Amino acid sequence: MELSRRNFLAGLAAAGIGTAGMGLMACSPSGSSADSSQKQSDTKADADTPSTSGADWLGAEPEIDDANVESEEECDVVVVGLGNAGVMAYRSAAEQGANVVAIEKAESYTATGGAFALIGGSMSERWNRADLDKEEVINRHMSECGYYVKRSIIRRYVYEVGDVFDWIIEPLSDLYIADTARDDIPDGHENNLIPDSYPLPDWYDYHDETCPTFPTSVGFGSLQIAHGEQIAAAEATGNAKAYYGHFAEKLIKDGGAIAGIYVRNAESGKYKKIACKSVVLATGDYSSDKTMLEAFAPETIKNEVPAMWIHTDVEGNNTNRGDGHRMGTWAGAAMQEHHAPMIHHMGGGADISGVGVMGINGYLNLNLDGQRFMNEDVPGQQVENQIEMQPQRTTYQFFDSAWPEQCGQFPPGHGNVNYCQSADEAPKNNPGATYNTRSLEFIEECVAQGSCLKADSIDELLAQIDGMNVEAAKASIDHYNEICAAGIDTDFGKDSRRLWALENPPYYACAFKPAIMLVCVGGLESDEECHVYDSERNIIPGLYVAGNVQGNRFAVNYPISLKGLSVGMAQFYGYVAGKNAATGK
Repeated sequence: MELSRRNFLAGLAAAGIGTAGMGLMACSPSGSSADSSQKQSDTKADADTPSTSGADWLGAEPEIDDANVESEEECDVVVVGLGNAGVMAYRSAAEQGANVVAIEKAESYTATGGAFALIGGSMSERWNRADLDKEEVINRHMSECGYYVKRSIIRRYVYEVGDVFDWIIEPLSDLYIADTARDDIPDGHENNLIPDSYPLPDWYDYHDETCPTFPTSVGFGSLQIAHGEQIAAAEATGNAKAYYGHFAEKLIKDGGAIAGIYVRNAESGKYKKIACKSVVLATGDYSSDKTMLEAFAPETIKNEVPAMWIHTDVEGNNTNRGDGHRMGTWAGAAMQEHHAPMIHHMGGGADISGVGVMGINGYLNLNLDGQRFMNEDVPGQQVENQIEMQPQRTTYQFFDSAWPEQCGQFPPGHGNVNYCQSADEAPKNNPGATYNTRSLEFIEECVAQGSCLKADSIDELLAQIDGMNVEAAKASIDHYNEICAAGIDTDFGKDSRRLWALENPPYYACAFKPAIMLVCVGGLESDEECHVYDSERNIIPGLYVAGNVQGNRFAVNYPISLKGLSVGMAQFYGYVAGKNAATGK
């Protein structure tokens, strides 16, 4: 749900978890809120998950007796899942004139995230982003994913997403479009678009960064509201209807092609047997299913990475359980290799809202051995990867009272704090500004809550850190201060523009631990037309995928060069899947 994080708060509200109930979760001691959420997620995930591991994730395909079928019907296209990808497939197929049935196991359609990686189209032109080098963007994505993804998938997205985004926002009524990232949003305009980091600072050039984030992202003020209008547009065609509280459980094949699907009605316990020409699987990821994590991302279990999910089905279980992965595999689909957990760190003390104490600003970071271990001036996914390799998977970020003047010199991107403003000064009703703005009052509240340590001397600060090798840490800080004075990082190559000595009391320290995993991205082998492939790399006729069940988009890492690419790809390829499923392409 980007899994970016924008709109998670809106999603929490939709799920009945208000922001008031969350309190100051972002200021709570690091790990506390995440640990609680993990226990809740584990409870739901383990309720009906066998205690198996490795290859046992798949289980047996259900056998459905015709005596348990309460009704039969026919349509052209079945869309399974009405989240970020499914709502677009639903509308896209319906607008092609297909008779479409959507299946959703929750009480309603859902929305996750909100940041969208936009390249081209009318909105990019509005915010002066039309001159981005598309091939450079594609090459960066391929590199970050270790060349384990299909270039054709990212290339089609980069070259065509602008026009599809114009299609996406077409039915949105009363849409307020902000001129800059720091605009106040008028009251009553939850349905809005806000450009991320626009205009860029005069000094900033992403080519100068170690790990650049391209200036592409736009944020939906409420993706939930926007999805409702997509659903309405689909059903206004007269070709579409949705069944909520229904569980898609088994694909029907005729020869080698998909011919229908069995769907369980949660209320009656009986099945609908729906004959169709095509099925679009848009069921999301599987990070609430531990057997799948053990099989495809065992490092997340080993490193005790907390997971959180806000959507539940009508039976009380988390919705991201890998349903589409299993149905597709039972039907002969192949699973991609090298899955990509999305764990971009947002700083110490951060929870699902994505607001850490001082973000992942590239200040000095020491492990519990008192040693510096990385170039700290990198984005959140890279920070997470390094933390997982440290003793007790715990490190500390150190900064001093000069942070309000320094934060404006960090690059705009995943997790950085770029502005120091009080609540009265910060943009109003602007969720995007929350993530990169801090105030003096906020930091002091974090100190009071215990997620940030503060002292008038380095000795006093280090004495507060449990398990820290104090003498080694003092030596590391002295050495770092010498590096800053020289202006050249001979140890890790940090950008000299962000070499600031710890010399302005009071001093602060914030614990970094493994961050929350938003989703684990890996799916059925696919292509830029949303086809699904079997183990012999043959297309399975009639089967399409979009969203996190679509494979070959991300691998190894969730890349940070395109902020909002998860939501963007889900919606873009939802459009493609729906159109192709309707036309048989």
